[in-house]
Amino acid sequence: MNKLISPNLRYKRNLSIGKDTVFLNNFNIVNPSFNQVDIGEESIIGASIIFESTEGNVSIGNRVYIGDSTIICKSKITFENDILVAWGVTFYDHNSHSLNYKSRQKDIRQVLYDYKYHNGNYLINKDWSDVESRPIVIKNNVWIGMHSFIMKGVTIGEGAIVAAGSVVTKDVPPFTIVAGNPARIVKQIDKYE
Repeated sequence: MNKLISPNLRYKRNLSIGKDTVFLNNFNIVNPSFNQVDIGEESIIGASIIFESTEGNVSIGNRVYIGDSTIICKSKITFENDILVAWGVTFYDHNSHSLNYKSRQKDIRQVLYDYKYHNGNYLINKDWSDVESRPIVIKNNVWIGMHSFIMKGVTIGEGAIVAAGSVVTKDVPPFTIVAGNPARIVKQIDKYE
């Protein structure tokens, strides 16, 4: 069972926390130096938030539960209100590397150099100029099942459910259930049910 904790003071400069929000013992922010995390009220957060650029921003609304999951952010990931995210879910708002193999070759050399000469910070000089990145938005009242992947540019509509193990690469309409790899609509949900 995860224990509730207070966030480490080292995040204080980059973390805005609403009333009655608590953190599970696996909560972590990686590379928090220039990034911002805003969390609303009455939320329970157990995610590892990994910033891969200095422009990243994660916004989490009110009454959001995020289990032991991973949020990898270059630009922006937004969670609205009343959201349930199971454990083992990954949110990834970019491609990580260029589609051009020559750029990836340079990337590997730069990563090694930066790791050696910048105290393990292998992303300090990463060239993001030809790496695609688009924000992720999770609307109100969404439920995301365990071990799902939510990829760049996706908006999950209000009241939608993502079945466990799904890979979501396209927008999910409101009040639908999606499942599979890639995720497809399997059922409509009655909004008033």
